[in-house]
Amino acid sequence: MTIISDRLKRKISQVFINEVSKNGFRHTSVAKIMKIADIRRQTFYDNFLDKYDLLYYVVSTNLKENIDDNIDYYLNWEEIIMLLFYDIELHAKFYRSVLKSQTEVDIVSMIALHLTTLLFHILEEKGLSNNQKAKDFVEIYCLGMTYTMTANLYHEPEIEYDELAKKVVNAIEFTFKNY
Repeated sequence: MTIISDRLKRKISQVFINEVSKNGFRHTSVAKIMKIADIRRQTFYDNFLDKYDLLYYVVSTNLKENIDDNIDYYLNWEEIIMLLFYDIELHAKFYRSVLKSQTEVDIVSMIALHLTTLLFHILEEKGLSNNQKAKDFVEIYCLGMTYTMTANLYHEPEIEYDELAKKVVNAIEFTFKNY
């Protein structure tokens, strides 16, 4: 199997995001992605099984960059949440399409898992990493937060993501303020 560079994967990913945003997930084919990217179709199959594998790669890479890579380094947790909500808003057409058109890649669970990692980090900072009630809360809360975030994609009119992110930050601060 030939492995392509991260740069080439990013190019394929960006074409994929643009095509899904423009034409919908169902109407986006590997052949079309590779034609637009001006890359041999076989190169795609050397690195991805199908467009669902590419979807998983795109979402997981995005979540890693927005959440995981910023923990302990560049942004505080409030800024990470704002960044994630902004990214969902920025790619709203893409997320709407993939959430509505397919069930093979569980995007809601993927987002919730990365948010759980972030909130577990907060628990650790507060010395609560051994508190089972706090851990249980985080797992349930992150799933609820993700459903709130993704449900907003279908809300008319759509609530501004900075408003939703502020509510999430306020809720987290309220919850952990007693600890």
